[in-house]
Parts: sequence; C-alpha cells; structure tokens
Amino acid sequence: MMFSFTLISAALLGSVTSMKVDSSLGRELLSRSRNLDEVDYSWMLDYNIKFARCHTVTQYGAVDGEDANENGGTWKETLVKYKLCPADECGYGCSGGEYLMDMKDFVDLYTENKMTADELACETTRENCVCNDDDEDACQNTCFEAAEQDYCIETDDDGEAFNVQEYLECAVLENQNGDDGNGDVYYVGPTCSENGQRVNLAVFMDEFCTELGPSAIYATYTGETLPYAEESIVAENCVSCTVSGDDDAADEVSGFCGDSYLAAAKCEANMDIYNPITAGCDYIHSIYLREDGYTPVGHTWTLIAAWVFLSTTCILAVVAGKMHQDAGKKILLNPNNAGAVV
Repeated sequence: MMFSFTLISAALLGSVTSMKVDSSLGRELLSRSRNLDEVDYSWMLDYNIKFARCHTVTQYGAVDGEDANENGGTWKETLVKYKLCPADECGYGCSGGEYLMDMKDFVDLYTENKMTADELACETTRENCVCNDDDEDACQNTCFEAAEQDYCIETDDDGEAFNVQEYLECAVLENQNGDDGNGDVYYVGPTCSENGQRVNLAVFMDEFCTELGPSAIYATYTGETLPYAEESIVAENCVSCTVSGDDDAADEVSGFCGDSYLAAAKCEANMDIYNPITAGCDYIHSIYLREDGYTPVGHTWTLIAAWVFLSTTCILAVVAGKMHQDAGKKILLNPNNAGAVV
C-alpha cells in the first residue's frame, strides 16, 4: 500500500478531543509518515478533519502503465472529498477548507489512524482497570465493556480478524469453501455508495474493481457476510488534527491530517489562514459534473420550467390588475338608494 506506516491521531469513536501519547514515540512515528517541516502547518492544530463525500469519475487513457486499449481507453477513479473544520465548529455543513484526494489513499490513512487510536485506547483502559480478582482477563473485559470498547476484547476464535486494508488495492477473493464459482474470478475492493455518503466494500468482476459482481458470492466463498458492505469504512465523525505530547512537549499535527493535506487538491477560500490555497476550487466544486451517473437538467425540462414561469407571471399580472380595478371603484350614497357602486 502507498502508506505503510503507523499513525498517531486523536480519533476514538467520534471523539474530537486529542489523546496524549508518549511524546518521543509520537515524534518518531510522525517523522516517518510525513515531512511538514518546510512549511508552517501549525494552524492545522486548531482544525478537525471530516469526511464529506466520495465520487466515482470516468477517466480516459492508460492506467497504472497499462495500454489504454486494454481497458477500452477508459478507467474509473474514486475520489474522496473531505473538509478541515475549526475544532469548535466541526459538524455537518461546517465552514472550512475543502479537499479532494484518491479514495484508496484516504481510506488507508484513515484506517491506519483508527487502528492506532484503538490500540492506544485499549492500552489506556487496561492500565487504569483495577482488578482484584484472580481472573484478570475477565476483569479487563468488564472494563472494556464499561468503556464501550468491545473491540479490545480478545476472543478464542481461531479465525483471523478481518483486515480491511488488505482489500484497498482490489484483492482476489479466495474460495475458502471450495464451492462452485463457475470458474469465475472475483475481486473485493472499496467503492462509493450510490449517494456518495459512504465508502463500502463490494465484490467485483474485474481486477481494477470497476465492474460490480454478485455480492452473495462472498458468503459462498467464505461462509461469512462481507464486512462494510452496508456500513461505511469511513465514519462521519470529526477527527482532531492534534497529537498532544506528554509533559511540556509541544502539540504536533497528526500524520492523518498532514499526509491527507499534502496529497489533496485544495480549496481554502473560506479559511482565515495565512496564504490560503484556492487553485483547486473550480475542480472541487465542479467534480459532480464529471461524476458517473450525473444527469443534467435536459433541454425539455428547461422549456417546461420557462413556460411554467411565464404562465405564472401572466396569471399574477391578471390578478393584480383585477385587484387594482376593484380598488378604484367608489360607493355613492343618495337618499333614494342604499348605495351604488360606480
């Protein structure tokens, strides 16, 4: 994978607060994951990173050094749009920078970040768990359950835990059960949901993970349901960009935020920072026009809308004229009549 390193971050079950880690270890891991020393990115300490949407667009030409004719001259690219929101305002629709980058790279960084944060959280709970019983494992599991950290509990299951990172590059689906697959080769990889609000795993028919295959084949081959087929790999929570050092160590920008920032197209028009980058604004704001499945408003519907507007305007004009005419009428009274309207 493009990013094969350990990251430190504050993400933990939707928390937007930063988690303290050993400062020397934090600096070592961060130095291996990014190089931000040339430019001052300390402003990022006041921001959280938040997934916004994923997009699937069709590109033209060769992919990964292959002849363009081998894939019909086209290939699909999946992109993630995320935002950097002020830490005290992070949420849906927050004002902040907008960024666009390769989906697989973003998910790789995100999952590395989450696994490291989970490990740190488990270790913190374990160290603070007071156990006076003989069965220490059972006691610690009780502490994990109380902290809503079921992922920390080790089971006796002989099977290996599912590692989503193994499927970020479109991996062959192994037929573990030996059931009849009609000789077809299937693949598993990440994909955008139809509404773009989730990043899921799916079964594909091709090695580039562009042609969707039968989702049920995963259960046929493995005997289990495909993880993240419905649940998004990337949560909607805000993740702090701050890594807090112990004692007097200065806070640092997390590898997740730093590496995502370096790899992304940027639109920082709405950010109050020094020298904001706006070169990517047009591309980011128009990416939906290139998205697969985008349907522009047709010429026929434009004409219908115009006729509706014209008809409504004429009706309102007639009503307004009638009201004006009625308002100009006078009521005259005379001894012989109760009243007359003229």
